[in-house]
Amino acid sequence: MEFWTSFAGQFVLRGFALSVPASYDQLVATAVDAERLGFDGVVASEHHFEYNRFLPYPLQALAAAASATSKIRLITGAMLLPLYDPMRAAEAAATVDILSNGRVTLGLGMGYRPMEFDGIGTAKSTRGARLSEAMEVIRLASSQERFSYQGKHYQYTDEQLFPMPVQQPIDMWFCGGTTRIGAQRAASGGFDYWTANSGYDRAKDIIDLYRDFGKTAGYGPDDLRVAVFRDVFVGDTLAEAHDARDWFLESYYNEHIRCYGYLLDDRGEPLFNPPFDHPAYLAFVESLLCGTYDMVITELKRFEKLGVHSITVPAVQLEALSKHVLPEFQR
Repeated sequence: MEFWTSFAGQFVLRGFALSVPASYDQLVATAVDAERLGFDGVVASEHHFEYNRFLPYPLQALAAAASATSKIRLITGAMLLPLYDPMRAAEAAATVDILSNGRVTLGLGMGYRPMEFDGIGTAKSTRGARLSEAMEVIRLASSQERFSYQGKHYQYTDEQLFPMPVQQPIDMWFCGGTTRIGAQRAASGGFDYWTANSGYDRAKDIIDLYRDFGKTAGYGPDDLRVAVFRDVFVGDTLAEAHDARDWFLESYYNEHIRCYGYLLDDRGEPLFNPPFDHPAYLAFVESLLCGTYDMVITELKRFEKLGVHSITVPAVQLEALSKHVLPEFQR
């Protein structure tokens, strides 16, 4: 099972924030450190119109990381594909794939924040269907000298991608949260599936569902890979792990998770600024993996037995994870 890590430069307190140039320097430094410590991939996320260190164009940041590293995979997670023209996205990905000698992985999501679709001027209501179509366009464009595609939202006739990436087709994952429709879209298209942060039971349910949908679509168990976001906080004692988790909540998640509609109510509607005692927020906190090294290793072994290809952890305890956790897994 591979271990990927997200950029630590995103997770900063508003009151003690680095400057934007300094945080982008930290982003490259994180990629260098992650490679040195034995992580398999480094992940850049995308969001728009807010102060924190999410990246409006993650592939540009990964191009900088490519020049400072030699083997670690450079991963978008998630790049919000419905906000792009598919061919422009394919061109950008191919360019960075060439610069990195074939190390790009596209984690592609549909987005959920209304202000991003409003600000860029594209419809939020069609984002799921457009994500599926655009991923198929990129797959065709990056694997064929010329291609044609006729979808509801995108149409191409005798089109050509230039430059072509080193990887043909380019490596792609469908970032589908933990919803039934996301699992179905990913499996129906034959796309590898990257689930959102969740506990083991929820992850197992959605992975089983994804594989069932894949079987119906004609794909075998070896045809479809699964990755999992898993926020992990470790310590020599449980109290130390709780301190690491609480710092992360205060510095990042309490705003990111509560303020932008990530959490959903019982009807599936987005929540904005729910109280800290709201069941959806409490369930999210409970889903964070927090424990001693032995506790965390035991829990992650359960994901490995599920056949999970990769786990993505926040870049906040890389040294500790590299020393105590990564050596326990076959990679």
